[in-house]
Amino acid sequence: MAGLIAVSYFLISIFFNLIIFLFWLRILLRYYRVSSLNPMGQAIYRLTDRIVLPLESTIFRSKRHPQRFDAISFACIVVLELIKFILLGLIAYQRLLPITYLFLFVIADLIIQLGDLLFYALLLRVIMSWVNPQWQMHPAAMILNLITDPLIKIGHKIIPNISGFDFAPFIMMVIIKVITLFISASLPLHL
Repeated sequence: MAGLIAVSYFLISIFFNLIIFLFWLRILLRYYRVSSLNPMGQAIYRLTDRIVLPLESTIFRSKRHPQRFDAISFACIVVLELIKFILLGLIAYQRLLPITYLFLFVIADLIIQLGDLLFYALLLRVIMSWVNPQWQMHPAAMILNLITDPLIKIGHKIIPNISGFDFAPFIMMVIIKVITLFISASLPLHL
């Protein structure tokens, strides 16, 4: 029985995390105003449009100008996080978690998910720059550069290039990981 609980916990967690990851990417694409012609952006929009567009047309009945912050996608993330932690609480503890714990887990996981997204974006950018320096022509490169450039600029303020080596991505990856680990370790229960 413990094996079945572990497998269901893993499958529910991975399913919701992948969907939430797509919604975070959608928010970042709109925030950085990535071209609608970018194939990676088109794929992300197609995967999330089935949920976002009906909600957007229901909530905002009149034509409105697109905002930089995608509030509908963020609301979808919050609802998905809430459903995820209700299900995980039922699987792990066989009962519904108190509302304060659910609220705490949702807020913490919002920060952790965004931190993980930025961490892996930095990691992918570093690996691709080592493996193939000419990868800047790839459609994903533009998205990764838009997402990670502000972090790398902050990293350059902390530690400049030393003898041609750029340590800014590593510094920012360590800072992001420290923040996410601190938040996850500070939660009252482990989910």
